Amino acid sequence: LAFSLLDNGFFIDFCNALCHAYLVPDRSSFVTSRLAIETTYAMEQLKTMLETFVHLTLSFDGWTSRRKDEIYTAHISTPARVSYLVAGIILTGISATGKKICEELTKIILFYAAMRFSMIVSDTTRNVKKCRALICKKWPWILNCPDPAHQLNLLHKEVMVGSKKYPKVKGFTEVAISIITTFFSHGNDATKHLRDELKTEEDRRSLVAFGETRFSTFENQSSSVAPCFESIQSIQERGLVKFDTKSTKPLQAIFTRDSDAQLEFRRNLNSINLLHKPISRGLKTIENQIVTCSDVFNIWIGMGIGFYEVFATPGKSFFIARIGL
Repeated sequence: LAFSLLDNGFFIDFCNALCHAYLVPDRSSFVTSRLAIETTYAMEQLKTMLETFVHLTLSFDGWTSRRKDEIYTAHISTPARVSYLVAGIILTGISATGKKICEELTKIILFYAAMRFSMIVSDTTRNVKKCRALICKKWPWILNCPDPAHQLNLLHKEVMVGSKKYPKVKGFTEVAISIITTFFSHGNDATKHLRDELKTEEDRRSLVAFGETRFSTFENQSSSVAPCFESIQSIQERGLVKFDTKSTKPLQAIFTRDSDAQLEFRRNLNSINLLHKPISRGLKTIENQIVTCSDVFNIWIGMGIGFYEVFATPGKSFFIARIGL
């Protein structure tokens, strides 16, 4: 039965009719006590099960709550890549230093026996990198592994941000892509007109908004704009949508047919998609839960081949955009 029944007036009257002496317990106190008991029982069962494995992987990640509390979750994965949530670490009013996180994770490692662990995984922020290093120093047989998916996401970022030698890949194109996806994700009328227009196209996939993606957010946005471009231009020319607000006015030149601004935007959009495609393919594969270390190695090789195909043909639009032709 659902715990919500404890607050249901009919259920309270029903119990009273069956037995006047019975007092229906308060929902909050009942759930709190039962939840603690069930959690303890579940953790005991989990420990018994994990004690049958070796080569476990400890992974952890953190975020900041609205109340500015640092919260970290810890998972243990078996060699078959089945993951279990084993702890939630809340650091209220405490600095989340690498040493402090290490102290909390040490309790978990000792609870499940350090000899059973073979790897520790996290993203690459400074404090968690230090934490992983401290763990591996204490137990040298535990491998120190940065999260491959996080690394590839950073590679996406580096491609867009550029370097000292190469500047951004046309910063305005990046801004325009965000304006387009935001406009069609927030406007119900615009979204309906675009979907109706796409029904006549072979590729009926619509735009991907920023909040609907995980890793490689921008790449998913940019790759969704390209197949929708003609449909957006069509509904704009027919007056079904108007880019007349302060934020959308820059799109007017882009959606003026055969204009210089449109040709430049589409060329740069193609270049961005060419550069991000090898990384995106790797990410889609690597996010699978059953991926192993050997799979990660093969994915890196596949990405290298993908980049080779992009750079091996100097006539591709990426090179044209770089030299400004």
